[in-house]
Amino acid sequence: MELIDLPGATLRMGSNADEVHSCVRYWGARLVDAAYNTDEFQRWILKEFPKHPVKISPFAIGRFPVTNREYSRFLSETMGLAPESIKCGEPDDHPVWGISFEEALEYAAWFGNRAGLTCRLPTEAEWEYAARGPSGRDYPFGTAFDPERCNTFESGVGRTTPVNQYPAGASEFGICDMAGNVEEWTMDLYAPYPGGVFICDDLSEVWGGRYRILRGGSFARGGDLARCARRHGPFPSPVFRYTGFRIVAAPAS
Repeated sequence: MELIDLPGATLRMGSNADEVHSCVRYWGARLVDAAYNTDEFQRWILKEFPKHPVKISPFAIGRFPVTNREYSRFLSETMGLAPESIKCGEPDDHPVWGISFEEALEYAAWFGNRAGLTCRLPTEAEWEYAARGPSGRDYPFGTAFDPERCNTFESGVGRTTPVNQYPAGASEFGICDMAGNVEEWTMDLYAPYPGGVFICDDLSEVWGGRYRILRGGSFARGGDLARCARRHGPFPSPVFRYTGFRIVAAPAS
């Protein structure tokens, strides 16, 4: 597994009022599910508000999400249960999916022990920093959505793709597949940003309040979830079962 060292920085995390409005104006008319409405969508996007500074210490992060090949090695040593992506025979170079938060943590600990590293999942802030890059992009690949640079519903692929299929979709740090393909677990539970308010929605109702944050969107969902600032969570529906992860560790130097 290739880990990329990222320097420390201060991230401008989340979205300001203009960015929330711009997102709702653009994506509100492009939602992939007719059951969603613009008011509901705006509530989801308000989880990103307000934009605020977060100090990021140096860390290393996987260039790609963990693949079926990498996860299969873990299973062969631990005798764990195979997730759906492996059970259904998806290719080795596709991201593993159908992974719970706890399973992702177990893999990170296992990998760290083998590599002599202390590994875990990224925090929300680390994930967003890795996706935005130094210039604070809206999407890992730029300021405008481009279905040719990622695997979301709009791309028309309809399944996972190799983790290295979209080099033009990489972040400024060279980190791939942070938009689409599979959603990625982070360490954090949902909570309002400083100065924000708790957003009650379908996710908070399902989980009775707080839930683990997923980032990046998937091939089965729209490009609004591929925005670097977008906060999502696990939902008990077949179209939201495509959950994977990448790992972080202390930097090499």
